[in-house]
This record gives sequence, C-alpha cells and structure tokens, in this order.
Amino acid sequence: MTYKPYSLEWSRKRYLSEAIQKYLDDNEESEVILRDILDVLYDFSSFHRVRADNIQKVIDSLRNLEK
Repeated sequence: MTYKPYSLEWSRKRYLSEAIQKYLDDNEESEVILRDILDVLYDFSSFHRVRADNIQKVIDSLRNLEK
C-alpha cells in the first residue's frame, strides 16, 4: 500500500519499517520480534484497560448521583 509522502499513514509505515529493519539488521530471531510485538500490544492494552476502568468508575458515580 502506497501512501502520500509525509502523511500520517506514510510516517507510521516508515517507523514500523525502520523498527523491523533494525531487528533484521541485529539478526534477531523471529521469536524475539514476535515476543516484543506481543509485549508492546499487551502493555498498550493494559494501559487502556486501566483508563477504561477509571472512566467506568466515573460513569457509575454519576449514575449513582442521579438516583
């Protein structure tokens, strides 16, 4: 997929490409690459789960005030 140069999509793809290239340049095993991707996604998910839980607490508090 080709994106317009310097667009947000192009930049994201470039950064991802550079990160993958670094793993390959360092001769990392595919298992290391996959483990790191999973770690990053897990950390991202955990962070946002905590934020969602905090938002839900606020919503619940507001609903309790309505009663």
